[in-house]
Amino acid sequence: MKFKTTAILAGVLVALGLYVWLYEIRRPAEMKKQKEAEQRVFLFSKEEVKRLTLIYPDKKIVCAKKPEGDWRLIYPIETEGDKDAIDRIVSNLKGAKAEQVVADSGADLSEFGLLYPNVKVYLDLEEGSTDTLLLGDRSPTGDFVFGQKSSRPQVFTLRSWLLSSLEKTVYDLRDKRVLAFDKAKVKKLELAQGRERIVCTQMGHQWQMEKPLKTKADKNEIERLLSRLKNAKAKKFVEEKPKSLKKYRLHKPQLEITLWVGENKARKLLRIGDKKGEDYYAWDESRSPVFLVGADLVKQLRRTPFDLRDKTVAEFEVNDINKVQLIYPDSTLVCIKDTSGNWLLNQPVERRAKNWKIRGMLWDIKGLKAQQFVTEEPGRLSKYGLDKPQIIARLWKDENPVVELLVGKKKGDLVYVKTEQRPTVFLVNDSIVKNLSFKWKDIVEKASESGEAEEKKE
Repeated sequence: MKFKTTAILAGVLVALGLYVWLYEIRRPAEMKKQKEAEQRVFLFSKEEVKRLTLIYPDKKIVCAKKPEGDWRLIYPIETEGDKDAIDRIVSNLKGAKAEQVVADSGADLSEFGLLYPNVKVYLDLEEGSTDTLLLGDRSPTGDFVFGQKSSRPQVFTLRSWLLSSLEKTVYDLRDKRVLAFDKAKVKKLELAQGRERIVCTQMGHQWQMEKPLKTKADKNEIERLLSRLKNAKAKKFVEEKPKSLKKYRLHKPQLEITLWVGENKARKLLRIGDKKGEDYYAWDESRSPVFLVGADLVKQLRRTPFDLRDKTVAEFEVNDINKVQLIYPDSTLVCIKDTSGNWLLNQPVERRAKNWKIRGMLWDIKGLKAQQFVTEEPGRLSKYGLDKPQIIARLWKDENPVVELLVGKKKGDLVYVKTEQRPTVFLVNDSIVKNLSFKWKDIVEKASESGEAEEKKE
């Protein structure tokens, strides 16, 4: 009897569960989904849209999608489109919802601003059909806008942000990039300012300066320059098809940057001409228009050989170093790293060294950057105080010497330095003197009580 009762109760629970799932969960969800579908103004996939036409009271803009998915403006001018901006419009239209029907088909459209709408939207789809939306006046509260579709004669409301997102100019929808290129594929760049030319070439993962001198280039500086150039936008388009570049001084520009991109070394060239107010005239060789760019961009493109040159004084990997020697006029310190990765003071006494102190010193040496390149042919080192340096720092990897840094005399708040690995004499921040000046007690861990007693005996 108990078994039968339990079975009946179980059956009731199952039935109740099915009812809840069907009528309280699944059905409301399906009804909500159906309602949302009915509210949608457009039913299309973004890939289907092949042409977008926006007609305003005073202008018309037509954008056509290219086979690869990019957009092109074909009216009132022919030029590349701003893919992100046009795709956003298409996405906004796809997500547009009719909130409430406010009038039937026989209504006076002028009451809603739909006789002469703020914007008419035409979407040409892949299969050949065209979908249309008219947007008229905003509601008294400003939260909604009145709309009408060609396939739906009723007047309905939509959220007013849709109208705001469609209020565009030709400038808004055209490609505003100052220079279009793939940053990852740049193989070579040239900066020309008057007679001065800087040429840098990519060599594997590094950059090499070829002109005005052959030396390693600063990869980070070049990456920053390319990023700034890639992201730069034209502030205004001045003339679409200029007959001459002379009046903008673009025939003999004050600044010219050339990139060679990809395996075929396709050339990309940007010229900067005369100043107009706070901006500068500019011209991209691959396009006709003359446009304006901001002074901040021009400032960042005005790089000197020093700016783009690698300013690293000593190249090594901190973790590779297992022996350090610091030589001063009156003393010498030697530290050795054991197999566990701990540093030991080996000379003048044997003690456990502070790991953080030694690693900090190595990072200080590695982080040294030239503030000035003094000379590539130093001749007599005595004029820089490098014949009798105040500090010599020697670094080893295993048994092999990696770096020997000479620290000479000061010049203002800078100090002369040189490595044995290169002929160059540098001026660096004089903080390196303090960072490399130690007494042996500065770098050892606190001794144990017995160690302290032994030290007193000594």
